[in-house]
Amino acid sequence: MYHLISFLISGILIRLFPMRLHNINTSGKIRECDSHGCGHYGASRGSRMHKGIDFITYDRQPILAPFDCVVNRYGDPYGDGQYKLIEILGVGAYKGYKVKIMYISPLYELNKVIVKGEMLCVADSIAKRYPGITDHVHFEVYFNGKLLDPTKFFKEK
Repeated sequence: MYHLISFLISGILIRLFPMRLHNINTSGKIRECDSHGCGHYGASRGSRMHKGIDFITYDRQPILAPFDCVVNRYGDPYGDGQYKLIEILGVGAYKGYKVKIMYISPLYELNKVIVKGEMLCVADSIAKRYPGITDHVHFEVYFNGKLLDPTKFFKEK
């Protein structure tokens, strides 16, 4: 399921076309497989699946807002304070969307409104924790609480 322009005709939801999100970095490339796994949605993580996609980054690379949003919360994915997670909520046409981006350094306070394409945060180097892994940020997207495959929202460069 992607964000689609839709309307109702006689109670039937008609979906016209998928809406693309703004690339969150300049490469837009998804991490391929390395010694620590693969970066595509659904990749095996042992007993679980990869819930997002991994965009290749470099340390301190600016990460851009994929849509008009508000900073909802920050998290600590490993519980040790080394890496952060940002959770953003869509506003306007993107209401109902939630995105989590991991392995970042925050730039703004909570409730800050960010416009699509503006700098949202900066990437941290995950290779410091996992030597040999391709540096990346992890990106998950939800609509009305349901996890979606983020791949469909982006055109890989």
